[in-house]
Amino acid sequence: FCPMSYSCHFHCVLYSPLEWYLCGEEPSVGLAKLEQNNQPSQLCGHVFKVGEPTYSCRECAADPTCVLCMQCFLGSVHKEHRYRMTTSGGGGFCDCGDTEAWKKGPYCQKHEPNISDSSQKGVQFNPSGSSVMHAIAFGYCMLAYWEKCNLLIFIFFLRVRGDTYYCMLFNDEVHTYEQVIYTLQKAVNCTQKEAVSFATIVDRDGRKSVRFGDFQFCEQAKSVIVVSSKQSQIPSVFLRYSPSYANDVFNLVFPAGARNVYHQLFMSSLLMDSKYKKRFAIQFAKNYECLQSDYVKDDHDREFSVTDLSVQMFTVPSLARMLITEENLMTTIICTFMDHLRHRDLQGHFQFERYTAQQAFKFRRVQSLIGDLKYVLISRPTEWTDQLREKYLEGFDAFLELLKCMQGMDPVVRQVGQHIEMEPEWEAAFTLQMKLTHIISMMQEWCASDERVLIEAYKKCLSALTHCHSGFTDGEQPITLCMCGHSVDTIRYCVSQEKVSIHLPVSRLLAGLHALLSKTEVAYRFPEQLPLSELSPPMLIEHPLRCLILCAQVHAGMWRRNGFSLVNQIYYYHNVKCRVEMFDKDLIMSAYLQTTFCPHFFSFCLISLCLHSFLFPVMRVSLTVSQDVLQQNNTLIEEMLHLVIMIVGERYTSGVGQVESSDETRREIVHQLCIRPMAHSELVKALPENVSQLSLLHLYQKDHNLVNMLQCDVLLGILGAVLQWAMEPSGGHWSESMLQRVLHLIGMGLVEEQQHLIGSADDDTNFSFTLKISRPGEAPANTPSILALLETLQNAPHLEVHKDMIRWILKVKLIQISLQKCLCKCLSYPIEGSNSQKKKKKTFMVRDKDKAERKRKAEMARLRREKIMAQMSEMQRHFINENKELFQQSLEELDPSTSSTLEHRYTHTHHTGKCGSERRQMVTCILCQEEQEIRTDGKAMVLAAFVQRSTVMSKNRKRPPHNPDKYDPLFMHPDLSFGTHTGSCGHIMHSHCWQRYFEAVQAKEQRRQQRLRVHTSYNVENGEFLCPLCECLSNTVIPLLPLTKTSCSSEQPNLSQWLSIISQQMKALNPYSSTIKEMLTTFGTATYKVGLKVHPNEQDPRVPIMCWGSCAYTIQCIGQCKKVTMCKSACSDLACCFRMTSDLTILCLDSSGLSADAAQLHFLHLITVAHVVQILLTSIPGEKLILLLHEQPHDHRDFINYFVDSCVSGWHLWHCVKAGILPYLRAAALFFHYLNGAPAPPEFHSAGEWEALCGYLCLPSNLCGFNELWCDPVLCRWCSHPGVLPGLQSSVALIRFPRESNHLIELPGDYSALINQASSFTCPKSGGDKSRAPTLCLVCGAMLCSQSYCCQTELEGEDVGACTAHTFACGAGVGIFLRVRESQVLFLAGKTKGCFYAPPYLDDYGETDQGLRRGNPLHLCQERYRKVQKLWRQHSITEEIGHAQEACTLRFQIFK
Repeated sequence: FCPMSYSCHFHCVLYSPLEWYLCGEEPSVGLAKLEQNNQPSQLCGHVFKVGEPTYSCRECAADPTCVLCMQCFLGSVHKEHRYRMTTSGGGGFCDCGDTEAWKKGPYCQKHEPNISDSSQKGVQFNPSGSSVMHAIAFGYCMLAYWEKCNLLIFIFFLRVRGDTYYCMLFNDEVHTYEQVIYTLQKAVNCTQKEAVSFATIVDRDGRKSVRFGDFQFCEQAKSVIVVSSKQSQIPSVFLRYSPSYANDVFNLVFPAGARNVYHQLFMSSLLMDSKYKKRFAIQFAKNYECLQSDYVKDDHDREFSVTDLSVQMFTVPSLARMLITEENLMTTIICTFMDHLRHRDLQGHFQFERYTAQQAFKFRRVQSLIGDLKYVLISRPTEWTDQLREKYLEGFDAFLELLKCMQGMDPVVRQVGQHIEMEPEWEAAFTLQMKLTHIISMMQEWCASDERVLIEAYKKCLSALTHCHSGFTDGEQPITLCMCGHSVDTIRYCVSQEKVSIHLPVSRLLAGLHALLSKTEVAYRFPEQLPLSELSPPMLIEHPLRCLILCAQVHAGMWRRNGFSLVNQIYYYHNVKCRVEMFDKDLIMSAYLQTTFCPHFFSFCLISLCLHSFLFPVMRVSLTVSQDVLQQNNTLIEEMLHLVIMIVGERYTSGVGQVESSDETRREIVHQLCIRPMAHSELVKALPENVSQLSLLHLYQKDHNLVNMLQCDVLLGILGAVLQWAMEPSGGHWSESMLQRVLHLIGMGLVEEQQHLIGSADDDTNFSFTLKISRPGEAPANTPSILALLETLQNAPHLEVHKDMIRWILKVKLIQISLQKCLCKCLSYPIEGSNSQKKKKKTFMVRDKDKAERKRKAEMARLRREKIMAQMSEMQRHFINENKELFQQSLEELDPSTSSTLEHRYTHTHHTGKCGSERRQMVTCILCQEEQEIRTDGKAMVLAAFVQRSTVMSKNRKRPPHNPDKYDPLFMHPDLSFGTHTGSCGHIMHSHCWQRYFEAVQAKEQRRQQRLRVHTSYNVENGEFLCPLCECLSNTVIPLLPLTKTSCSSEQPNLSQWLSIISQQMKALNPYSSTIKEMLTTFGTATYKVGLKVHPNEQDPRVPIMCWGSCAYTIQCIGQCKKVTMCKSACSDLACCFRMTSDLTILCLDSSGLSADAAQLHFLHLITVAHVVQILLTSIPGEKLILLLHEQPHDHRDFINYFVDSCVSGWHLWHCVKAGILPYLRAAALFFHYLNGAPAPPEFHSAGEWEALCGYLCLPSNLCGFNELWCDPVLCRWCSHPGVLPGLQSSVALIRFPRESNHLIELPGDYSALINQASSFTCPKSGGDKSRAPTLCLVCGAMLCSQSYCCQTELEGEDVGACTAHTFACGAGVGIFLRVRESQVLFLAGKTKGCFYAPPYLDDYGETDQGLRRGNPLHLCQERYRKVQKLWRQHSITEEIGHAQEACTLRFQIFK
């Protein structure tokens, strides 16, 4: 068939029957009725494209997967809420209209249900029509695709025309582009372009035929690719040819693109209907195990697999509950996950060996099952049924089986004697732990929502923990501990000798469930339903304590021979990613044991595990140990005391203390900010992921059972022993940190007692810490009391640092005693009234006392501040008096009238004579630090400079580049399409010092070529180097020339005199020394080479013209600012360039208004008049101007009168002239100022800029004065020039004056608008495929496809990316781009240089979000965008790139 007949045949065979089936009548009539009665769906269902912006409300979304498209979001109430913005990876759809997805505001304005429309009766269709139509359409697509691929299958699997095969290359998601391109060039003998095309198709579609022929021919290509893959240390290569892999038919005929189309078909049809979505979900759950197994074996990404549709079903709460209840989905997911992790040890624990690349790839794919379980649990139920409880508990049993396989996995044993030979595998276990952290938290949330489920889950978890402990008997020895009159039976386990595991998920899950029992008060209301009597303290606390002691021993340096693997495990154990379900739960279990059982038991457990060398601290004095062991024991005791502080003081946990989750978050924020100031993003990273943004901290009610440990006799004995050790200044048995922790614990006990006394209603207080620490030790030891020891230590000279803390403790003790006496006195004489009144009186008394104390302290602090400020003022006055000359010099430097003489970074010395002033210029070389005067016959002094091509001022970026061989740079084109800019950092060197430095850099880079890594910030082959002082990128030097001499004569020479002077100056045209001439040639050659992009040629007559062109272009770039600022260092550095390009001595006016050299004044007037004519010719309509030129005015009066007649008024004409000529006057003033150093008047910085410029340049400041400058013959010749009239009649737009300053493109205020714009951008060379990295040029606004081989182009014989090629077409080799999907600004310079820069889009907290990881709404910051624009206008992009690359090089050298 031809295409047209085939289309008609397709319509008749497929479309027409379906239309008749649906409508039940003539399709045209039925479809017209459908269109007439069309009612928009309440569900949006917009399928997201790759990179399209999505929005999720943090306040109203049922879960983070509920998102809106941009149109629905802008029309919803959520735009006023706290929302999250992300970019879609493709495949999802908008949830607008789904009432289950939103807590409130489920509809936008477009999809708001209309009650009146819903009552209307719509067109009746065949009730089964939609399902049949979908089935037929899908089936036909399948058959059509298979029919299309029959030829492929036939050729692929069977021999055609003898012995013909296809060799197919598959994407294994492992190899890089470079590896594939290189291998294909070797294997199939193709060009690089063909190899790039093959690699692009393989990356996009997943497969590509790379060779066609007989079996031997294809086998040869396969063997080459397999060998190359083995050389890259990747043993698994997905290279398949025809007779092999006959079972992979589905993968072969359904590449990634086809699968993506089918996904969109599913979502836009099947999943949009709740009825069929439910049916599909049931079938999906029934075949879940098979689907996941196929996905794990497949090589495609998840986004191209049918398993990716799980998020569309499992996140719907009603569907998730139904699938759990009817299909037992939780158990299915967990069992499927465990089936793929088959490697176990003898105890049944997961065993992760060192994975190969393919095994690691499979493990990453298996982790997607955890994501499905997270989707199912993401919304906890509000109402429970018996069937839901039963199925959930079945899933909980399966989850416990998973945790039991993790309990005790990857145990470690302390390495003694020699260092471990090979680091064990630990990352896989922690990856699994991090993935399951959210699942464990969700499981606990589900249990907390129903009391019956919580009780049963607690029982099951306790039973699982009992089963786990039955296999943990190695190394455990029963022991009886005695101390301070107490004894307890426990077990002895030496952590430093036996196996210890950091993975204890079952114990930590039990700790979390126990905290929920306390929080929901289930343990108090239903104690008979809980097996509390079966709880064994050793079973509960033993393994969490072993883990805590392991961390303490690692901190003490006892496990350093175990390598970095254990250090990394300890780090993640405390890291915020795992801390909630690891370290925090171990503390909760320790706190639970302390509150439930005898506090002495916990203290004995700590001692037996922590102090591995001996049992009791009081015996330590008699032991003789090495210094290393002594230091380890000191650290262990410090960690033990720190653990007690955390257990007693860190009760800010829901279920332990009487606090809520919001209180926990507030406390975390306060503690993080107390460590150091943190940005919002840093603070969010330091907090658990499920926290909310809250405000200030408030007081809370503490659990009084925990504080009983502070008055435990065993702990008090330890505190007393440490204080006794501290009596010896050089005993070595204690440390400063240990004593600090002891004092902190004593202070905590006193504060707790004070709160008990204030809060108690009678004298029956069970916390008597003051009494305990005042009691001496019993016989036979008869040790002094803790208070007695403190009173002795407060006068110890070696404890000067701790004296304040000791005195505070003793002071608080006295307050406690007086408070107890006052309380007893009040209770001895009861006052009439209620108990509440008594309590209030005591509270008021304490509050008044505290208030008076605070007032006294505030007054003392104020007096101390005043005294310090007075001392500082006196010191400042004394310093100023001693250094009057220095401060006088500083004041003179700050004076704007004198700053212009210092702006060149060198000193001027004036010697006044009869005929004027002779100025000496003294400069210092930054390399040899030698001072030298700048003289024409002296040694050359040079500035490091950078010459670059520029299009910053271009008005026509489409102009093709000029031919360098024929280009005449004498006159710039008015559109300034290209220019040569010269910049300098201003640092001065001797020419010979610079030459030695540059030769050293060249020699260094030549040696560097023998290494693997080369320098990236500069290229010596192009003459580039870094300034020795500031490391600014440079590629040439500018010689410093002396300032021109000014004439003091008021008489102007006549023509003959002027000609005589000119002839003399021509004879002595270049009166410079040889070194200065050499540097002049160096700079001119560099400008010529860079500006024309040709090889250096000193004999080319265009060399000095290119210098003048660079000077002119640089002046115009500087003059873009609104005001002329003569003191800018960036401008003053170019003074030597301006003087160097002047062959004649150009004289100018100074600020006093003296006349200038007549010739130069005439030149200035002539050029000024020419520019005025240029302004006038381009400022009136073209027809009137053509008539004027045809009439050819005889004198300037006719010319001016005609312009006056053409304008509204003379004032309007004068306004146009002033506005057009002002940029020229700024540039002229800059030129003459930096040419001869004449100081600028202060009026330049005020509102009278026009008058100041005209006075500085000796030009009239009004229209009448300008009228006197006209020269009739010259004016007539200009107007009658044969090129003027055709140029004005040309269709090309004229350049009008003043030229508007170029700006970077305007960006939208909301970043989502930019993302939406980029989402519709397709790759121009990939057949309509979406671009993976759309990049916006900020100079011209072009959207490019970056970071892709598909859009590579050839530039000067090299293949470069789209952005690099665009920089040469748009910015003369310099480009500024915005990577839209990463929110990054990219600076490029040349083919090999670039860096990232902070984007101008900020969130509400004033931070950037590079990579769009946080998802906060981003808005344009004009200040930051102006900063980027300033860098571009000042030609500082290359310099910024150089500094960034140097910083990266320095970091590499530090950390390598």
